[in-house]
Amino acid sequence: MDERTVILALLVLGLLCVPVGARWRIPAPVVATLFGAGLGLVPGATLDPPPELILPVLLPPLLYAAVQQTSWRRFARGWRPILLLAVALVFVTTAAVAAVATRIHPVLPLGAAVVLGAVTAPPDPAAVTAVAGRLGLPRRTATLLSGEGLFNDVTALTIYQVAVAGVAAGSLSAWSAVGAFGYAALAGAGIGLLAGLLFGWLFDRLPTAELRAALSLLIPYTAYLTADSVHASGVLAVLAAGFWLGATRADPDDVAGRLSGRNFWDVIEQLVTGFTFGLIGLEFIQALDDLGPGVWAYTRFALLICLTLVAVRFAWMFGVGGLTRRLRARDPADVPVGWGETLVVAWAGMRGVVTIATALALPRDFPGRTQIVFVAAVVAVVTLLVPGVTLPWLVRRTGLTTGAKRRQEAERELVAVAQEAGLRRLEELRADGTVGAETARRLGEWQRAILLDEEAEDDEWVRQRKRLGDVRAELLSAARAAVLARREREPEAVDDVLRRLDLHSSVY
Repeated sequence: MDERTVILALLVLGLLCVPVGARWRIPAPVVATLFGAGLGLVPGATLDPPPELILPVLLPPLLYAAVQQTSWRRFARGWRPILLLAVALVFVTTAAVAAVATRIHPVLPLGAAVVLGAVTAPPDPAAVTAVAGRLGLPRRTATLLSGEGLFNDVTALTIYQVAVAGVAAGSLSAWSAVGAFGYAALAGAGIGLLAGLLFGWLFDRLPTAELRAALSLLIPYTAYLTADSVHASGVLAVLAAGFWLGATRADPDDVAGRLSGRNFWDVIEQLVTGFTFGLIGLEFIQALDDLGPGVWAYTRFALLICLTLVAVRFAWMFGVGGLTRRLRARDPADVPVGWGETLVVAWAGMRGVVTIATALALPRDFPGRTQIVFVAAVVAVVTLLVPGVTLPWLVRRTGLTTGAKRRQEAERELVAVAQEAGLRRLEELRADGTVGAETARRLGEWQRAILLDEEAEDDEWVRQRKRLGDVRAELLSAARAAVLARREREPEAVDDVLRRLDLHSSVY
């Protein structure tokens, strides 16, 4: 089986993991990883991608897809606990893993141990979003997990780059790491904002929604590669570009753009996510073959690293997290409240794309590369399988499914807002004589029906409705603008209601 066939098989299996996971109630990333491991058992099924292409190819679209599903204001409200998880905890975890790796058999040299710590420290945004997104978690919990998943990559990749460069140079410097982190963050954010401005200008000059959707694929790659070329944070560049465009390009009447863009990115995200998690399973099998008879010693080593990761995260969440709750007792909106919510956040430390991609991106002559790749694969598989399968049960046991009810309530509130805005516009049109009283009554019934996913059954009214497209467009535009104005507070619910309105808008 040649590499082209393996790539095609991973893409197909990455798509099949969605219905299989839904049928068996297992997260799709977990199923994709198992599929990849099964493929790795097929004779000749190997894949050896160039290390320097792993991160630039796989990471940008996944980050951009994740950032499109949230809002900057939500992160701004919860920046303190996100910073504690995305920066402080990554440093602590890296140090803990490096300390363990330099003191046990098979031992790693200090520089390689720091690299291993940076590789295994960050929970994966794609895995956390895929698993936590369907559990109906409270808003602050979902915000904290998604914010950590997006921003911890900045910290981990900066440590990783400094450590790899230090090993190549023969020395590591804490001051150089601090300086590199500051430069990478500031330069990456600046490049991302410039990319957002540039692509916002280009969007306005493309005539069709399909072209704008295609252009959107270039945004994360342009931001990431530009930042990476000057040794800045490509991750932060992608996030800054995504947040800027999400905050500044909210056109209520761009129905075709939202529909085509959302469908386009759903396809891209699924293909890249399925392929990447399948690659994790495939690399796990390949690492087993590479280690040969010494695999059991390395397996014990890898499992000890897994335990270290879990122990550090639990200690941090219940120690530092408890201190944070006491300090912010009067304003707990952005921190986990109670032991149940803290337990879920601590248990949701799943590793995935970044962990395996950074391990595979190491130069082929890097000290301990095979060992690091194997440990990274074990960490990814174990933390995907165990929390990924048990997290739904844990959420139910701790009673944290209120997030689903909150989202339903938010959708009902938004439907009422949309109805009120549309009916207000309808009353204005009736008052100035654009539509008659009977037509206004019918149009009011029609708008209520589309927001409730119902349809009028009166044949005569269906014929009348076709002649009133312009008026309907006015009502829908008013409803969309009212809903879109609330996206910063409830991005998921707004996206759902807006999609419902857009689908109806595209018909007329």
